[in-house]
Amino acid sequence: MESTEINDLPEELLPCIFEHLPLQDLKNASLVCSSWAQAAFSGRFLSRIMLRLDFRDGVHNQYRQYLVDSTRAYKNIGFYYRSDQLDLEVLLTVLKKFEESIVCLKICPNYFIMVHDLRQMLVQVPNLESLYIVSRICPELGNREPVEPFPVLRKLKHLYLENDAGLQLDEIDFRSMTPNITSLDMDCDSKRALSVYRHFSSQLRELAVFFKRDDFFLPFCELRFPQLQILDFYCDDQQFEVPQAVQAVCKFFRQMPRLKRITLRCNVSEEVLASITENCAELTTLYLKGDNLGANAFRHLGQLKKLKCLKVEGWIRCNILQGCGPIPSLHELYLHSVLIDDTQGFFRLLKDIAPNLEILEAIESDIDDECLKYISCNINSLRCLVLEFCPNLTEDAFSFLDRLTRLYELKLGYLDVPQNLFELIPANTIRRFSLYRCDKLDDTTLPMVAEKFPNLARMEIASCHRITLDGVELLRELMPDMEIESFMLF
Repeated sequence: MESTEINDLPEELLPCIFEHLPLQDLKNASLVCSSWAQAAFSGRFLSRIMLRLDFRDGVHNQYRQYLVDSTRAYKNIGFYYRSDQLDLEVLLTVLKKFEESIVCLKICPNYFIMVHDLRQMLVQVPNLESLYIVSRICPELGNREPVEPFPVLRKLKHLYLENDAGLQLDEIDFRSMTPNITSLDMDCDSKRALSVYRHFSSQLRELAVFFKRDDFFLPFCELRFPQLQILDFYCDDQQFEVPQAVQAVCKFFRQMPRLKRITLRCNVSEEVLASITENCAELTTLYLKGDNLGANAFRHLGQLKKLKCLKVEGWIRCNILQGCGPIPSLHELYLHSVLIDDTQGFFRLLKDIAPNLEILEAIESDIDDECLKYISCNINSLRCLVLEFCPNLTEDAFSFLDRLTRLYELKLGYLDVPQNLFELIPANTIRRFSLYRCDKLDDTTLPMVAEKFPNLARMEIASCHRITLDGVELLRELMPDMEIESFMLF
């Protein structure tokens, strides 16, 4: 009996298969044949794809014709162009072509967009749900006629403004133009910006705010956002030095019990952390910088019974975890640019605090050999381990990797590991393995992957300068059932 191939499957099954593919794999599948391309770019998948139109080097006529002739109902479109060479007619033609399907528009000129041009674009997209203006909005120059009123985008839910310069223009008022937004991302460095936040405060569910100046930090903290679930808060540490700043921020968090995700891109005090944990019981994700947190500061985290993800940046002390009770819900820990006075002591405490930890990502961290050995032997719940820019790791660090019996994915990046790394790693059950810029590894070491990683289903190799495409092909012959992605190899 002849074996069945994927081409023998009914075309109706293709979408069922494609919906399980990562975006890059979906793109690769679309290149196989026209029927696969049609399935990959059908309506159910187009929400995952952004049509990126880069006009910074001009617009070729053939490119223009492809867009006009396209039968795909693109939902997400991004425009990239030079402000001084805008071909507005082409942009309007594209928007008109897909006006019924576009729900997300990203406008990215290199310097600015004129308010008149912005209005003409937005008139073409009545069904817009997300708008990103990644530039300054500038007033009209010269003797051009007054700008007509902007359309009211009633379906718009998410608004991103690169800066608040456009708010100073009389021609545009986002309060009346986008009446139903629930997500807002912009600076708060002017009275108009503060008035916009105040206007939408009762309906926002997502908010990202950046303070470049001190003037409006405390007035913003006096606002109330009763529906807010996601907050990205970026300010300078000096803004917390203003008298009553800590008390104002604590009061700010006491008024938002619905928060589920908080990103604090600033050094917070223990008093602020306590206010968050006491009043935001629904919190599942917390990102913060720990430079100002002392001993026992993380004991407050034990109150967060739904906390799944914790990301820490900065310099922290091992004893920051002392006094913290178990957090069974904590599954993910990200240590980015973190220095710890006693890394092994930190993980000794973490073992009991996060008994169900599944993802550990350390980037620019001082994890050393003994620390990784301890992790391998004692945090057996790990399913994903990411190590990048960890200069204290040597070949000896991975000698107990097989103790992580549940480990599914391993990512190593920018590590100074030796050429014989794979000889030193014990055989293991890892299914996904990624290497980025591990420049001492070469083609002669790749055959060891088949021996030490017999269960690998996918491997990614990128920018490892001594590994070549020929070496990758040899590994494919040794492991024909494994998918290998390679980038920046020669």
